[in-house]
Amino acid sequence: MATVAGIKITTKVSKKRDPLFFDEKYTGSEPEWDAAKAADYDDDEFDHYLRQSFYYYNYYYSQKSCKKYVVEWMKTADYTKEQLRSFERSGDKWLPMTACSLIMAHRAGMPFRTRHTEFLHKALAEVITRANDEPDEEAVVEGKVAEVYRPTIQDRLNEKTSETIGEIEGVFDDICQNNKVDFKAYDFLTLNKVAQSQLGKYETLFKNRQDELEQAQTKADPQLVEGYKHFKTADFKRINAFIHTLLAGIEQYREVKKATKKAAVRKAPSKEKLVAKLKYAKEDRVLKIVSVNPADIIGAAELWVYNTKTRKLGKYVAAGYQTLMVKGTGIVGFDTDKSVAKTLRKPDEQLKEFAKAGKVGLRTWLKDIKAVEVKLNGRINEDTLLLKVG
Repeated sequence: MATVAGIKITTKVSKKRDPLFFDEKYTGSEPEWDAAKAADYDDDEFDHYLRQSFYYYNYYYSQKSCKKYVVEWMKTADYTKEQLRSFERSGDKWLPMTACSLIMAHRAGMPFRTRHTEFLHKALAEVITRANDEPDEEAVVEGKVAEVYRPTIQDRLNEKTSETIGEIEGVFDDICQNNKVDFKAYDFLTLNKVAQSQLGKYETLFKNRQDELEQAQTKADPQLVEGYKHFKTADFKRINAFIHTLLAGIEQYREVKKATKKAAVRKAPSKEKLVAKLKYAKEDRVLKIVSVNPADIIGAAELWVYNTKTRKLGKYVAAGYQTLMVKGTGIVGFDTDKSVAKTLRKPDEQLKEFAKAGKVGLRTWLKDIKAVEVKLNGRINEDTLLLKVG
């Protein structure tokens, strides 16, 4: 271990190759630091390299995955056992990702500067205090389970948005100070996996900033004129160009997200819903016949029906490579040539024989009836009994 400004720097340990890091062919590998060179960087150059580290850790890591490394650093920074225990039981999302990224960059060789350690100690102190005041586990009070705040998905999304907007704000400050910046909005949004639903917040912020600059430059608002009085024409031009490029990058990212969004898969309607409008005879008390459940027709290969008014017994046969379906008040998906009906001369006797016939007997049952064959048209009404499905 080397020591810089009293802080120990752990030698970087090569991570195992696993699917988590396969995107490195697009994002580049983890930024490594030369501590000796970094010690001589001015603040602007140092922050430029630090932002690259932040982009990487925000893309591949979360507070949960970084927490153990933060604990390792705390052990070298003279935190007490009680403080360590409080931190370890704290909620993962209580720890700012900026603190995590600083620790990870430090592990990769980055020397801490005073402002970094001050930020870390302040952030960790807040987490420890919160862990002591708001235990992450549910507490039992007077025999009842006390309600403990649990951040929602929207809360976490808003927190993530605040962090990423904060990073863009840092770049904006550099632009205002005419510092050299290598920033591409589309790449930044992609690396941070910004949700499409959050893009409006980025746009609103910087469109308002754009309006402020315009009012200051045109002297439309005295307060804004005073606030931006140190800006020259070249400054307004440079900053407006940055905002314009930023907003264009946001719109490009939105269009890509729209194009790659998976189409919503519509849930198939239930069988009961498909047959809801089908009108049929539920029973015939004279013949003592009860219809089968019409939902069974869906996906069947054949359906036997009997019209009590016309005395016609018919069989619907599914068309090739299809099954029978119900649409509205009728049957669809049947073979118009094979789906036929015949009139029964003695319904009482013939339907009793039909009920007793097995699968093999039914194959020729209709053919053996001596009557004129007619084609079925798919219509089902209140006189139609649903006898069998197969």
